[in-house]
Amino acid sequence: MAGQGAYELAKAAGRHAGLLRTYQGRNLTEIVRALRGYEKQIDLHRQKLNHPEKFVRDWAQRSPRTWQGLLRHWQEDLTRNRELAEVMRGILQERGIRL
Repeated sequence: MAGQGAYELAKAAGRHAGLLRTYQGRNLTEIVRALRGYEKQIDLHRQKLNHPEKFVRDWAQRSPRTWQGLLRHWQEDLTRNRELAEVMRGILQERGIRL
């Protein structure tokens, strides 16, 4: 993103522009539902990063390479969901709605 927020980037036809186009025409309930879903995923991935052993059976027996791969994957998911939530918040803010 290089200093540019996910919503601004989507508005400039960058990453998540399709999501922005899709949700700009949706009603408030749908946007809020999507935002809440992304927030739940953010929380889930934080938990996975902080306590991977609760989400992967036999975590301790896995190889460090497997650990790194899963942690990287979960971090990428966390980042993406944060960006998607930011796009939803941007749509709401443009409508004058703050949650």
